[in-house]
Amino acid sequence: MNQSVAIILILISSVIGAFSTLYFKIGSSRPIDLKNTKLGLAVLLGGLSFIFYVYALKFAPLTFIYLTASVSYIWAVVLAKFALKEQLNKHKLLGVALIMLGIVVMNVGN
Repeated sequence: MNQSVAIILILISSVIGAFSTLYFKIGSSRPIDLKNTKLGLAVLLGGLSFIFYVYALKFAPLTFIYLTASVSYIWAVVLAKFALKEQLNKHKLLGVALIMLGIVVMNVGN
């Protein structure tokens, strides 16, 4: 199994997925209808993210992919900070650090 390819695919999937989440947030403040292009873009990006995720599953074990995909939470926090101007407190930063530590610990020796 080629984990390098899987990592690249998961990183692409997670970034696209985080943007999908961002557009879901932005679109949620508008009426939910077919004219809401932000929600439409969110669904499109979510589907694209899913496609990269499925391809990543071909190159590495599920446990590796699933744990590594949690990096999408980190991207979402970064986007919330810079795109939505949300405040980050010490608890959120600790959570991000723990996610990063968990990814490293769970993938050591793979």
